[in-house]
Amino acid sequence: MVSPGGFVGGVTANNLLTQRFSRSPALADAALALGLVDKQGIGVDRMYREMVTLGHQPPRIVEEPGPRVRARLVGGAPVVPIMRLTTRLQPAARQRDVQVALVIHALLHNPFTTTDNMAVLLQRSPSEAFEALETAAKCVLDAQPVVEPPKDVWVLSKTARKAVLSGVTDVPGLKRRGVLWFVGPNAEDTRTVARRWLDIHGRITSGDFAVLTGMTPQGARGALERLDGDIIARGDATGRNAHFVTRVARGPSCA
Repeated sequence: MVSPGGFVGGVTANNLLTQRFSRSPALADAALALGLVDKQGIGVDRMYREMVTLGHQPPRIVEEPGPRVRARLVGGAPVVPIMRLTTRLQPAARQRDVQVALVIHALLHNPFTTTDNMAVLLQRSPSEAFEALETAAKCVLDAQPVVEPPKDVWVLSKTARKAVLSGVTDVPGLKRRGVLWFVGPNAEDTRTVARRWLDIHGRITSGDFAVLTGMTPQGARGALERLDGDIIARGDATGRNAHFVTRVARGPSCA
């Protein structure tokens, strides 16, 4: 979908969700007064919300030479497992909240998210993104939280993950779409999850890995031990403080 003319009024591809501008305010007000539109300034929010709650990727809206604005929405059949989650959120009013929808979308496709990561996706300040994450954490499914904040990150809860995966006959196909690919990960996915965690943390424990992947603590420990000497190395603590750190590659020694 292409619209002639570029962005105006300070609107850019990076602030579409937060910046509002009307080329013809009087015409917009008249359309609202005549009942031709329900509300001004909600079209972009609606596109984002409807796409991700149906299991699709958010719209891609960019300005191109011309100038012109191109909006690309890749849809298709709804992803039913995701709809089982997004249509059962309580309170029901949050099912229409674009920020909650984007938080859940991020956590369906990533083992965890941070306030800074969500600030980029929501096109808001870190403090506003934190408020959105807290709002999502107050949403429940079967009286259980949908989003949880272990340590300094946010993850999709076990209840929410179970709601998505329950009854799915083609889990590998769902994972190929990027949905919950990190739950019960294979060897390469294990590396990816560990790397992402260690990109922002100094160390990873079996407890951390269990929360991220849904594995048992014993399974998580075994998965990390298999990476020992590959991309991670054992830390200097033992017992309950045992952990792994990023393995430092050693260059060739000098004779």
